[in-house]
Amino acid sequence: MTGDKMAKGRFSLVIALYNAAEYLPAFLESLRTQTYPLRDLDIVVVDDGSTDDSADLVERWRGNHHAGLRLIRQDNAGPGAARNAGLRRAGNEWVTFCDPDDVFHPGYFSAVADFLSGDVNGSAQLLATRLVQFRDGTAAVNHSHPLGRKFRLGNVLVNLDANPEYIQLHGPTAFLKRAALQEHGLWFDERIRPKFEDSNLIGRYLAAVEAPVLGIVASARYLYRRNRRNGASLVKGAWGDPRAYNELPRYGYLGMLSDIRERLGRVPHWAQYMVLYDLVWLYVDDKRMHSQTAGATPEQRESIHRLLEQIIELIDEDVIRTFSVVSQGWIFHNILLSYYKKDHNPLIQEWERDEHRGTVRFSYLFQGTCPEEKIYLRGAPVVPVAAKTREHRVVGKTLIRERILVLPDDGVPDIVLDGTPAQITSDRGVPLQEGRVPEQQPGFQLRPPAVPVKGGQWYGKGVWSAVGIQVGRFRANRILRRALTGAGPLEEIRDSAVRLLKRARRRRSAAVRAKADHRLVERAGREPAVSRYKDAWLLMDRVDRADDNAEHLYRYLLRERPDINAWFVLNRTSRDWDRLAADGFRLVAYGSDELVLLALNASFRISSHLNANIEYPVSRRRYGAGNSRFVFLQHGVIKDDMSSWLNLKNISLMITATHAEHESIAGDGSLYKLTPHEVKLIGFPRHDSLRRAADAVPLQRRRRILMAPTWREYLRDELAGADSAAGRVERFEQSEFGRNWLQVLRSPKLRMLCLEKGYEVVFLPHPELESMVPLLNLPPHVRAAAYSEIRVQDQLVQAHTLVTDHSSLAFDAAYAGTKLVYFQFDGDEIFGGGHVYRKGYFDYGRDGLGPVVTRAGDVVEELIRADGLPREARFEDRVRGSFPHWDSRSSARTTSAIEDLWLSVSAGTE
Repeated sequence: MTGDKMAKGRFSLVIALYNAAEYLPAFLESLRTQTYPLRDLDIVVVDDGSTDDSADLVERWRGNHHAGLRLIRQDNAGPGAARNAGLRRAGNEWVTFCDPDDVFHPGYFSAVADFLSGDVNGSAQLLATRLVQFRDGTAAVNHSHPLGRKFRLGNVLVNLDANPEYIQLHGPTAFLKRAALQEHGLWFDERIRPKFEDSNLIGRYLAAVEAPVLGIVASARYLYRRNRRNGASLVKGAWGDPRAYNELPRYGYLGMLSDIRERLGRVPHWAQYMVLYDLVWLYVDDKRMHSQTAGATPEQRESIHRLLEQIIELIDEDVIRTFSVVSQGWIFHNILLSYYKKDHNPLIQEWERDEHRGTVRFSYLFQGTCPEEKIYLRGAPVVPVAAKTREHRVVGKTLIRERILVLPDDGVPDIVLDGTPAQITSDRGVPLQEGRVPEQQPGFQLRPPAVPVKGGQWYGKGVWSAVGIQVGRFRANRILRRALTGAGPLEEIRDSAVRLLKRARRRRSAAVRAKADHRLVERAGREPAVSRYKDAWLLMDRVDRADDNAEHLYRYLLRERPDINAWFVLNRTSRDWDRLAADGFRLVAYGSDELVLLALNASFRISSHLNANIEYPVSRRRYGAGNSRFVFLQHGVIKDDMSSWLNLKNISLMITATHAEHESIAGDGSLYKLTPHEVKLIGFPRHDSLRRAADAVPLQRRRRILMAPTWREYLRDELAGADSAAGRVERFEQSEFGRNWLQVLRSPKLRMLCLEKGYEVVFLPHPELESMVPLLNLPPHVRAAAYSEIRVQDQLVQAHTLVTDHSSLAFDAAYAGTKLVYFQFDGDEIFGGGHVYRKGYFDYGRDGLGPVVTRAGDVVEELIRADGLPREARFEDRVRGSFPHWDSRSSARTTSAIEDLWLSVSAGTE
């Protein structure tokens, strides 16, 4: 330990330090520029075995600015152990646990001191300061943290027993009484990983003190760094840590609740709120497409579900019914009540109406087997237009089921479940934020904050006081921006001036644009736009590329259905623009005023992709949503679980191509909200021409081997960390992904196969890798290609074999008669949450359309072994059994399905 003097002020700062050298200068500078006397801050830094120069930076800063700072060096033991080591040496009245990658507002500790001066009865047992988030490398801040609502009324004293929604979970923005911690023997539980260790201590602390009174210090701002460039945040990616499925729920959630119950004989609502708040975010994270919970092992899933049973047993039912700190959402709210509390509510929820098709969507939740349903409209029994059972899972386990019913819109139905009439409602029953004023603790006198100006002087009363406050705030904000961005004083002044000018220009531009947008919307409602785009079909693939299902459907309409008012949207700079224009396409440029006129008058938006800028090709905020409905043609056969993404979309019609795909989305027991009413098994439009082209080039005449790997998310960070093109190549070649694929491409046996049999290898990497491919040392028999420069169907019908790992392109290749080899060196690791994939119904061993190999050498051996042979019978049977349509009429069926969206549905009778 270095430093042996302890500051005599009121605050002790305990800082657990681990490899934060990149961020320490900003943190330390924000300490140096505090309006509170730096010498009065008792600072204890515990270096937890850093491998960078973090500790040396602190040591130098101590020598230059604060001799009383104490630096402790220890072997790596985790943040809890580091904080405990610092807590043992803290000596002042209030202790806080700061993170060294964050930043303090210049008036932070002065604001806390002023608050304590206003607490004339000394009621506050814990102080909570305002957390403000900022993005790494910028001065852009936001106050959108879900727990930030408790600061909306300014500085107040609040008793948590009366106001449990005022919970505090974040350790760095909390001040605790050191004497209370010592008196009750409270320390960080070092077993808790990878998060919640500070929340656990706060909960046990509040249960131990005389009364859980919080001092809400809204005037003290703590700047929390988001999106650390080095990805070292402990909270980010917590569910990728195996300990999150055992240590976190066992010692964090359950440990805190059990300890509090043992101490108090009960579990106060505020403690239950703390755990329920974190569990809501577990559910939210689990529903994300990229959630790392998707990669949890069976053992980890079993562990967390076993512990959740015990945890939620300690959460009261009325807490679940009233908790509104963040929205639980309809499903999770009912999972907690129905699955864990066995309180089933047989309400039937009424959802959206489809006025064009004359239907209404209803659903209800249930446990176990589906109830016996009887449905009546106007007293007569009816059959649903569509019905399905959807499963809702949390960390891989089905906890509740939803029955979805699409009924004719012909009055309010009567629905009887297992002989009992059910109540129909549109009230989801989920508690909302009340926005109530808290019951404030007496004895607090709000005092205006003292605002220092340069030189340490203070302005007097009246007008000059107000001026002084504004000058002080301006200076404090300048100091803060310098800390956030690392800019010097002159640079900061220049940046501030530039920022003000840009802000003024943006305001002027926004005003001009708003007027132009209004005129454009008015144009869309007048002639000639109304007649030109009446009942239009707006088709597009990608913004900058065609050559997908939308282009192929448009070609059918151009040839067979000129009566349909169809238009194709594409970026004017696209390579495909001139090609499509020469073929007679009516093109509208993406981003143009003409597209706004088209979109606001169109009946359908039809695309093979579902990105936000394609689902809504013009801004809804600027121009409104229009009345068109979205038709999803798809880009490829869905084999993985895409429900977390698709369930967020408003899809009127979705096209599928294989039996298993359709059943996985629209069938009973799936995770998708879509039903057979929206999902049709009619084949992809592009398969019409693909089948014809494939028949013209038999397999024995094809002399091309196509290699098309997918992408790995971990490569993004690995390659971005290189400081040169050569460095990127080196990192790629050393990665598991690059090493395996390059071993195949550079194989001497593959070269001999190409020379002897006349094959050419075409390497078609994922677009994320296209820019680096020219830098790779590829052998002469390998030709690199880019998706933006080729037509995929041309490559498929010329390919003898496609080698891929997980690409849905394999289905198109198989449909075209191409043989397949799946090269899966990383196996199921790709489903670990670090990529877009969540494992779905498709099993490569059981359902694959070609052999699966795991080693680079086996890829080449398989190519040699199968050369000259037709596709194996087992794979041929799988291909033929997968696709129901081989008649080149998918475009016609798709057109009919879109036209059917206009038709009303009449009630069916039993």
